[in-house]
Amino acid sequence: MIKIKVDFARCDANGSCAALMPDVFEIGAGGALKLLKSEVEEDRKDEVEEVILCCPMGAISRGSDALPVVEPFSAEPQPHMGGSLEGKPLGFGSAGYVVLGYALAARVLRDSRFRNAALDLMEKFGITAGPVHEFRARSVLMAEGPQHMRLRAPLARFMGPNTVEAIRGVLRDILGDIMHGMSGQVQFHTAVADPIPARIYCHLAGAPATDAPKVASLSARTLSLLSRDRSLTPVILVAYDELFDYLRNLFARKKADGLGSDMLSFLIKEQEAGKLSPEELLNEATAMLEASSVNTSHQIGLTVWALLRNRDIWSRITSDASLIPAAVVEATRLFPRPGIVSRIATESIDLDGTVIPQGTDVHVAIWSANRDPERFERPGEFDLHRERNQPLTFSTGAHGCLGQSLARVEMEEVVRYLAAHYPNSVVVDDATEVAQVGGRWLVKSLAVDLRQ
Repeated sequence: MIKIKVDFARCDANGSCAALMPDVFEIGAGGALKLLKSEVEEDRKDEVEEVILCCPMGAISRGSDALPVVEPFSAEPQPHMGGSLEGKPLGFGSAGYVVLGYALAARVLRDSRFRNAALDLMEKFGITAGPVHEFRARSVLMAEGPQHMRLRAPLARFMGPNTVEAIRGVLRDILGDIMHGMSGQVQFHTAVADPIPARIYCHLAGAPATDAPKVASLSARTLSLLSRDRSLTPVILVAYDELFDYLRNLFARKKADGLGSDMLSFLIKEQEAGKLSPEELLNEATAMLEASSVNTSHQIGLTVWALLRNRDIWSRITSDASLIPAAVVEATRLFPRPGIVSRIATESIDLDGTVIPQGTDVHVAIWSANRDPERFERPGEFDLHRERNQPLTFSTGAHGCLGQSLARVEMEEVVRYLAAHYPNSVVVDDATEVAQVGGRWLVKSLAVDLRQ
C-alpha cells in the first residue's frame, strides 16, 4: 500500500487532487479539503505521483516522503546545528522547502532551473511596479543564460584579481585613518566594521570618501528587504529613489570632469561603446552599491567576534599572520551573514526523491550547509587547517557573489591590523550582542577592548 499525507496548513483546496483521485480527496461544502483515505494500492502509483505533481502548494506527499519541519526565518535561535535533520537533507516549513545538507545545497545553487527569488520578495513587499520593480526585474540577479553572462561580464572583469589585490594597500591606509589613536573599549562594529566597506566602495567607484556614510546608509536601507519586514516598504522605496538620484548625479559629474580608471567610469565606457544600455548602466551600478556595504560590515564584525573569543586561535594568528586567510574562511563558514539564499523552482524538480512543484520557494540554509558533518569533519570546531574548506557563504555557481574576493580581503586586512597593532584585544561580552535572526547572523553591537 502507498501511504498519502496532506499538510493541511499548506493546502489551498484548489480541487485538482479531488478531480484526479475522487475516492481519496474531497472538497467539502466549506471549501476545505478532506482526505477520505490515507492509503491506496501499489498499482495506483502513477495516480499518486500525478496528484503530488499537480498540487501547486506541495501539500501532498507519500507517507515515506514526510519532511522534517524547519522554519528558516524564525526570530528564535536555530535548534538544529547543521546538515541533515532526521536523516534528510531537505525540510519544509511555512516559507517553503528548506535545503539543509551541503551537497544538496550546492546542487540547488548551481542548478539554473532554480531562479533567484529577489523579485518575488520585492513583490511580497507590495512593490509590483515602478522604477524599483523594473530595476530588480532587469538586474543581473534575475537574468539567466547569455543575458546573465553579458550583464555579469563587465563587473567580473573589473573585479578581477589585480583590482582586488591592489585594494590591500588602500585598506591599510583606511584602517590607519579610522583606527589611529584608538584605545580602550570601542564599539567596533559602528566605529570600524561599518565604515570600511563603504569607504572601499567610494574608492572603487571614484566617489568622494565623504560619501561613505551615505553609501553605507543606502546599502543598509535597500537591503532591509532581506529582513522580510513588510512595514519597511516605504523606507525601501525612498532609499532606492535616493540611490538612483545619487548615481545619476555621480555619472554626470564624471562625464563633466573626465572619465577615470574607476568602476563607474569603466561601466560608463561600456555603455558608450554600446555594450550596455543607459538603463543597464544604472542597474549595474545600483546592484554594486546596494551590495557594497551592509553584508560585508556584518561579516567583518562576525569574523572579529569569532576570532577574539577563541583565545587559542587568536594567539596562533598573532604569532603567525600567514594563518589569517584560513582563519577568515573558517569564521565565515561558522558564522555566515547570508544565512539563507532563496530560489524558486521554474519547473517541477526532483530533489533526492521529493518533487518540488513549479513555482515553489526553496530556501538554501547556508548556516546549516556550512556545518554539515557529512562535508565538514567536526563541523562545530574552529579548525585553521581544515581541508577542502569551501563554505557556501558567498553562494556558488553562475550567481556566486561577485564581490566575495574583495570581502575576504577586507576581512583579512582588518584582522591583520588588529593582530599587528592590538594583539591583546578582547571582546567585552556584556556590551556585545551577536545573534542569528531570521536565518542571518548579525551584529547588534560589538564592544572590543583594544589592547596593544
